[in-house]
Amino acid sequence: MATCTTLCGPCSVRYLTKPSTHWCSECEVAICDDCKEHHKVLKATRSHELIPIAKYRSLPSFITDIQQSCIYHNEKYQQYRVAHALPICFKCIKEHQKCNVIPLDEVTNNAKTSGHFQDLETGLMDLLQNIDIIKKDRKANLVSVEERKDIHLAEIKLIRNQINKHLDKLEKDIIQDIEKKERQCKENIQKILSSVEEKENLITEYQTNLQSTKQHASDFQTVLVMHDIEMKVFENEKYLLSLTETNKFNPVDLICKVDPGVLSIVNSFKIFGSIEIKTKLSNICLIRAKDKQAQLQVTPTKTIKDLKLILQKKITTTCEKVRGCCVSFNDDFIFTDYLYIYKR
Repeated sequence: MATCTTLCGPCSVRYLTKPSTHWCSECEVAICDDCKEHHKVLKATRSHELIPIAKYRSLPSFITDIQQSCIYHNEKYQQYRVAHALPICFKCIKEHQKCNVIPLDEVTNNAKTSGHFQDLETGLMDLLQNIDIIKKDRKANLVSVEERKDIHLAEIKLIRNQINKHLDKLEKDIIQDIEKKERQCKENIQKILSSVEEKENLITEYQTNLQSTKQHASDFQTVLVMHDIEMKVFENEKYLLSLTETNKFNPVDLICKVDPGVLSIVNSFKIFGSIEIKTKLSNICLIRAKDKQAQLQVTPTKTIKDLKLILQKKITTTCEKVRGCCVSFNDDFIFTDYLYIYKR
């Protein structure tokens, strides 16, 4: 990242002071309108993508801080290590001879329109939908717990009105118990809600950063940002799945069991009843477009140049200049002999 984006870099070298209007991500330099025209016509820079300086300043720091050159050899990145998803320069290749290394442009070309990028966008959307489903389910459970509490309190009051003042203390104990269990339910549910809302904020931020990358970042920056966000998507998806697997979304309920002795003999019981927290199986089904791997990697599309021919069979003929062949319905081989036709 350049140290100054306010002034034009090329002009500053010539001891001129001009405000910058655009940014070149390839050259990592701010340029003015005049230098922009030269930038667009020079053979070495005409293919560079320029963005308004205001949009460049709006990019998150984790994008603008991405280095375009190797920090060890101070040379521009030209190659890409597939296994580690990291760019390297030509000098780095000596240190990674056993790694699968491909040209960097094979990875960066069309990065923003690749299926990999679209999968990443879909993954972020799925996470937000899953969080929304979880929030609605947890809030509904909060309401149901409160409703059940009200129902049980009404039952307790109804029975309490049928017995004498001797039950005052027992009534107080059962009410305290149900309030305690209600708080316990709410605390557990609220804890999950707080956790997923925190994840929601993070995922929304990742989604914003990804869209900002799509609009303003270079292809090189896009590849590295995609890898970083992809790991975060996997971590958050793994976290939500872990909550499901540990039954954190199972609805809880308040169950009141009134001592049968309360309805018959007033002095034959020691407690009014008991309050239990009942956990039910969750009906939440998280949205997953596909089972994602622990780490997705961008790999180049194979071309015909990558194909290797394997000799299956040799056929001996009397032909001298074969120019074509075919196989008949009877599995006979027919060859055209150019030399033979020429002699005729």
